[in-house]
Amino acid sequence: METRSYEVRASEKPLILEGLAVVFNQPANIGGYVERIAPGALDGVNLDDVALLINHDGQGIPLARSPKTLALSVTDEGLAMRAELPDTEAGRGVYEAVRRGDLSRMSFAFDIGAQEVNEQERMVTITSIKAIYEISIVNRAAYTQTSIQARKDEKPMNTNTFNPVIASLETQSQPQEPHATPEYRSAFFKSLLGKELTEVETRAMDAARAEKRADAFNTLSSSAAVVPDTTLNEVIKGLHPQGGLYNEIRLFSVPAHMSVPIGTPTDPAQWHTEGAAVNREKLTTHAVTFGAFELIKVLSLSAAAKKMTLSAFEAYLVDELRVSVTDALNAAIVSGTGSGQPQGLLSGITWNTSNSLSIAAANIIDGILKTIAKLPAGYSGGAKFAMSNATLFTSVYPAKASDGNFILMPDVQNGSVRRLFGFEIVVDDNIPANTILFGNFKYYGINIPSGLAVETSRDSGFTSGLIDYRALCIADAKPIVPEAFVKLTVMGVS
Repeated sequence: METRSYEVRASEKPLILEGLAVVFNQPANIGGYVERIAPGALDGVNLDDVALLINHDGQGIPLARSPKTLALSVTDEGLAMRAELPDTEAGRGVYEAVRRGDLSRMSFAFDIGAQEVNEQERMVTITSIKAIYEISIVNRAAYTQTSIQARKDEKPMNTNTFNPVIASLETQSQPQEPHATPEYRSAFFKSLLGKELTEVETRAMDAARAEKRADAFNTLSSSAAVVPDTTLNEVIKGLHPQGGLYNEIRLFSVPAHMSVPIGTPTDPAQWHTEGAAVNREKLTTHAVTFGAFELIKVLSLSAAAKKMTLSAFEAYLVDELRVSVTDALNAAIVSGTGSGQPQGLLSGITWNTSNSLSIAAANIIDGILKTIAKLPAGYSGGAKFAMSNATLFTSVYPAKASDGNFILMPDVQNGSVRRLFGFEIVVDDNIPANTILFGNFKYYGINIPSGLAVETSRDSGFTSGLIDYRALCIADAKPIVPEAFVKLTVMGVS
């Protein structure tokens, strides 16, 4: 009898994601209030025709849609989801980002049916949800208790028998990436503190080093170790609440020096005469190649740090890395020179009369309207204004229209969010005073291809009693599509 072997291609394996898109009884800070969703809020809600998106981008193709490729189930914890992604470049990219932990949170778009508001305690409890339109895998989530995981699965998805509890147990039983295991996490921090590893932790450390991810970093020794995925997620998650343009730009995790095609807005659909031929539209793309620049942070702790608990040391390391990485990247987004560091918006775009203008402070309303008019229509859908606090309060807040009303209006639906002629304002004090940037900041990208690495040195301990920790992050950033931005300079304001 003849025996044949068949190779199963990666494309034949379903790309399965599972997660918790809505959480009950968990707090979220929204518009100055602490919001919670009560158990029972989803009772009776129609969960058919709900789309799975990325960052609430309704203009893109959905990754899945209920009930065929997206299964939704209300549990005691909230709204559980299980989706089979399409075997496309976008689907594989999202799956890999979730598997690596680069994307780990969810959000959802909905209509409120009923809510209870406690003005004295600034608390809102949503007791009834009228409808859910989409759920999204997001870089930044209002409800940080949401979650999303990638699952290896050889079986096609069956939405009729989906059980989120069983699915969760099955996910936990799958082999984990070496840097994501709890054993590696404890081994990582023990090694930094100079504590002895168990046999299991030693194997976990060896397995992670076998991947040679640390080789991407220019280290002083051969003992550098990559930060565990869980810790890295805490660092990345902590970057978002810092505010500024970092919340608005596009994050990548692709190999350095690899060209990445980025699609740009296309023409709208045209009316079609029945029977007539339809011309194919050629997608316009911009290719961006990210370099590899190192961010370095050196921390010195007393040798007594060996007595710290692992959780206390991790919390300290996360806070230090978050602050240092945030400060460096936020400054680079605006004013990076592109020489030995990322390229910022101000230096990375050729500013001329087609995409910038100067206006006297007395004519700022006219200047803002001309700025809006200069932005190509394809980018205006997600466009925002960005400026420093000084510019906001000195130049924009005092401006009044001809009818005597202030042009700056609060966004009633989104609490403290400010809007200028319908466009949201992002405050970033890295932007020079009297400079206003306008555009779609998703067309500026930051790439962090290899996470973070940390190595330790006890050389200084002999004389100072200190242990040095050297943290390294490889990153690059640059404008992807320059025509997605316009600059306004306000003259005559001190």
